[in-house]
Amino acid sequence: MKKAFHVLFCGLLLVGGVMQSLSAEDLIPMRGQYPPELPLAEKQTYKTVGDIELSAWIYRPDEEHFSGPRPAIVFFFGGGWRAGSPSQFQNQCRYLAQRGMVAITADYRVLSRHKASPFDCVADARSAIRWVRANAKQLNVDPEKIVAAGGSAGGHIACCTGVVPEPIGGDEVGSSFSSVPNAMALFNPAVMVAPLAGSDLLSEEKLKSITDRIPGDATLISPIHHVRSNLPPTIIFHGTDDTAVPFQTVEHFTTLMTKHGNRCELKAFPGEPHGFFNPRFRTPETKQRELHSYFKTMEQLDAFLVSLNYLTPSEFKVNGYKNTTKRGSLVNSWHQFTDRKQGHVAFLGGSITEMNGYRPMVEKFLQDQFPDTQFTFTNAGIASTCSTTGAFRLERDVLSQGPVDLLFVEFAVNDDQDAMHTPEECVRGMEGIMHQVRRHNPNADIVMTYFVNPGMLEQLQSGQTPLPMVEHEKVAAHYGVSTIHLAREVADQIDDENLTWKEFGGTHPAPRGNRIAADLIAYLLTNAWQNHADPAPHAPPEELLDPFSYIHAGFLDFDRASKRQGWEVKIPDWKSLPGSKRDRFTNIPMLCATEPGASFELTFEGTTAIAYVSAGPDAGMLEVSVDGGAPRKVQLYHRFSKGLHYPRSVELATELPSGKHTLKVTLSKESHPDSQGTAARIMNLGVN
Repeated sequence: MKKAFHVLFCGLLLVGGVMQSLSAEDLIPMRGQYPPELPLAEKQTYKTVGDIELSAWIYRPDEEHFSGPRPAIVFFFGGGWRAGSPSQFQNQCRYLAQRGMVAITADYRVLSRHKASPFDCVADARSAIRWVRANAKQLNVDPEKIVAAGGSAGGHIACCTGVVPEPIGGDEVGSSFSSVPNAMALFNPAVMVAPLAGSDLLSEEKLKSITDRIPGDATLISPIHHVRSNLPPTIIFHGTDDTAVPFQTVEHFTTLMTKHGNRCELKAFPGEPHGFFNPRFRTPETKQRELHSYFKTMEQLDAFLVSLNYLTPSEFKVNGYKNTTKRGSLVNSWHQFTDRKQGHVAFLGGSITEMNGYRPMVEKFLQDQFPDTQFTFTNAGIASTCSTTGAFRLERDVLSQGPVDLLFVEFAVNDDQDAMHTPEECVRGMEGIMHQVRRHNPNADIVMTYFVNPGMLEQLQSGQTPLPMVEHEKVAAHYGVSTIHLAREVADQIDDENLTWKEFGGTHPAPRGNRIAADLIAYLLTNAWQNHADPAPHAPPEELLDPFSYIHAGFLDFDRASKRQGWEVKIPDWKSLPGSKRDRFTNIPMLCATEPGASFELTFEGTTAIAYVSAGPDAGMLEVSVDGGAPRKVQLYHRFSKGLHYPRSVELATELPSGKHTLKVTLSKESHPDSQGTAARIMNLGVN
């Protein structure tokens, strides 16, 4: 058996002395055959009841890489106590054996094959845990590191081993070996199988369906009825759309566990049904979703086992995501959330950030990871804004809210399609953001995400990398910032026919596309946070990538616009203006002029001055002279201005020598050929 196991994995690389995880190609679709065919496992009998022999299939870790007694995990299959197969958890067993655990999938008596009751199922689960502990030496198992695991009814009986007091009969009476596991890993478990006083967690119909299968007093084997202190640490994986085992039952169970001081982590999977974690691969349409669920649950289980010191941390990628790049450390935010139990998390970007998309999903992930932490979430997403605007509005929209512990940034799409930035401008905006954040709070952790539009996708699929991603990646590398290459992940999945552009949702992703983004971020953070090193500040680099980067950028009050002639600060009469408007801009005062020749002066110290404008169908042109020099024309009209008062930043002056400068800004009589007027509406003036 050991030889067969070695042949399967001999082609996989070693990372830090640990074999890499199973890839999608290695997974065996769940078919539920009985008796199971598990040729890579060693079969032993753990219990005999009359003429019934109950088997355990054992996946052992490679002894060349894992010496000494190993932690063990015992899986129990689902099937409503009526049917099912130990083959259900073979993929999980194979993976965990790679990671250094003795992984076991166990048979137990069920109604269809043995006319057994759920009480018999629980007794068999106890026997299996006890057998592993009693045979620890020959199994090479640490008897103090045994995990009971299972799904659905199998999750129920695994939970019973840790929560329901023994004995309830059978070979449990008088045994010198405990059947109580040291930890539990439960997949959509039935934790409530009897009515619970004062609750309506289960409908009468659901309760009847359960109790009809349990002869006698079902409360005896109903875990939720036996929650108390000093129970094994537990992790639960559950779909929120589970109709077989309603999500609210595990929510309440988790609440009771934590109230009694037990560690119980509930990993919710939004929109997922019962059995979501099983890779069945029944249709091409469902394969990617099933892969995602399998890999995600294993990623979270891996992190849980690492936290118990059952596994050692590893940098390999559980779910196969190759489009994340971890740079430096992200432990500062972990310590802030864990030790101080408070955290300021900010999201800076365009409409992809502003919308109800990946951002709330990441917020939910953080709240689930740190349930006792008081979070402040800052949504600094503003549609159409680029990294230049981001650098200038950062102080106003983010830093003014207090030190940021974890910042998420996305501007690749807007630097491409909205601003059409040069390489220099991509760097100057993004470096300005990085430098300002790190200067404001050296302990701030930062994650940058590259979203994608159709043109960018076409470039990636032809082997090219879009310009903003190239330049932003330079900044990320220079500042030690981790990146999420969602764009390349989407291109890869589309090329592999696991995703379509329509399913992703387009430039503004649909729920599935946002879920991919949020899961990539969660994957990066989960793996980074397995390292609990001491917090350390992120020192900004001594040298800038570009001497004109916007590291001191900010907005000014309009009173800095002096000697105004024909300009006034007011809220425009939007109802009288053609073109659509965005609500967030319709109630703010702007510095406005419509008549050519209107002028003002701006005196400042720095190298750059910008105007953040609302450029609509009547947008005009500015003429800007620096320190009395010849005027330069600055076009306000944008290709999106035809039907929309479009927010954008324009450079009034740039690459100036450091020092004091005076600009004279005049509204030109000229305008874009497609413009209907000569208007200028400045939302903010900014200098760097």
